[in-house]
Amino acid sequence: MFARKLTVFIAIICISLLCFLPSVLAAGEPSENVVINILTVNDFHGALSESGKNPGMAKLAAFLKAEVAKNPTGTIIVSAGDMFQGTPESNMLYGKPVVEAMNEIGFSAMAIGNHEFDWGTQVLRKRIAQSSFPYLAANIIDKATDQVVSFVKPYTIVEKNGLKIAIIGLATPETAYKTSPKYIKNYIFADPAQTVTQHIPELKQQGADIIIVLSHLGSEVDPLTGQIIGEAADLAHAVTAIDAIISGHTHQKVSGAVNSVPIVQAAYNGRAVGNLSLTFSKMDRKVVAAESNITEVAAANLVADPEVKAIVDKVQEEVAPMKNKVLGHTVYELKHEKYSHSVLGQWVTDSMRQKVKADIAFENGGGLRASIPAGAITLGTLYQVVPFDNTLVTVELTGKQILEVLEHGIDNQQIGMVQFSGLKVEYDKLLPAGKRITKVTLTDGSKLILTKIYKVATNDFLAQGGDGFTMFSQGKHLIDTQLPLRDCLIEAVMKTKVINATVDKRFIEIMPVNTVHRAAA
Repeated sequence: MFARKLTVFIAIICISLLCFLPSVLAAGEPSENVVINILTVNDFHGALSESGKNPGMAKLAAFLKAEVAKNPTGTIIVSAGDMFQGTPESNMLYGKPVVEAMNEIGFSAMAIGNHEFDWGTQVLRKRIAQSSFPYLAANIIDKATDQVVSFVKPYTIVEKNGLKIAIIGLATPETAYKTSPKYIKNYIFADPAQTVTQHIPELKQQGADIIIVLSHLGSEVDPLTGQIIGEAADLAHAVTAIDAIISGHTHQKVSGAVNSVPIVQAAYNGRAVGNLSLTFSKMDRKVVAAESNITEVAAANLVADPEVKAIVDKVQEEVAPMKNKVLGHTVYELKHEKYSHSVLGQWVTDSMRQKVKADIAFENGGGLRASIPAGAITLGTLYQVVPFDNTLVTVELTGKQILEVLEHGIDNQQIGMVQFSGLKVEYDKLLPAGKRITKVTLTDGSKLILTKIYKVATNDFLAQGGDGFTMFSQGKHLIDTQLPLRDCLIEAVMKTKVINATVDKRFIEIMPVNTVHRAAA
């Protein structure tokens, strides 16, 4: 009897344990799906201070930290490059305060943008050494070693919520001609698709669960089709064994997918933040859902992060005496548009030509980065106009080479409009490329003679063939004055005291007859 009762009792215990065991196992098992959030910033361009639509670094920091708090163990913050150059606060200190803020915010990685080379690799190496995060560019190859350049890493692997997230970096191949050649002449900017394809097996071997491309490749939305196009889209078409692409360079808001690969780009100056939300299935060992979003950083709704605000306040105090020094005044706004002839371009090239007593002067449209408002002109203003440390160069060119400069630099949607002085140019955009300049005269009214030698002023970027202007490097007696273009303009403002410039008729675009009639009507 006792044995029978004991048997029943044991059976009841076993059944109870069997019922209880699954719940114990379930409680010990990790969740089947894990969500990883990747917050993206690109093309910040040193916009440390709040101004207009720019939220400033302190409020951007507040936004990013609030987003991290939503998924603290599963969120990564990254930059797609071009973080430093662009404002007096950053330029005067060569990007140092931007890195201080990025360290405080907790960035995990940064891609190399073309503007990271603006102050040379020595300065870039200092910023890298200062940073608590790696700089990535798998496709920048040292010609001497045929390996990735020593100052960056090809990729990094970040562990979040038990997952290994591989982040492979890419620079835009456009860096090869959009950066001063003297800083990159020893490097090759390899094909992005080939580079990523080569690294994927290595990343898989290291146990990568998720593979992200953090790039300075450009992207934009085609206004006609609504499709994402550009370098990042080309990569998505060529390589499918990646989980997402982070884009930059073109200062656009892009969010969507190409060939089932999510692509995100978050405008510029910290005005927006990209958010890639990736759901990883631990059972299937892959990303099973992906979303990309762009969120505006609404400064009015944010309280500045105190730690980053302290960094920005210190910088503003440090640079204020230099930045706010009034050099002179302008009666009218000296407006600049990268893709058209501008009054600012006129004044800059006139100043260049007069400084070295040249016949003609050229400045690339992309070399001027801001207009000058009517009123006081400060040193800070000129740092915004010419943030690059380009120097003034003189070179002797034939009339034929000058004509080639104009043909290459006018109505060029890739590089912008070349600005010039000493010439009057008539242009017909309906004619075939290379034959659109219909008439060129000098300021004295004389015709440009193709065989004659002229003294030309330009900057060292163009003199070395930047933006595809190879004509300058083919000239004779090229002399780098070592005078910064910014100093040339400072001198011009202080000498003139009051600038009274308006758009003149040095550039005339010939309009089709029917267009003129429509405009007249």
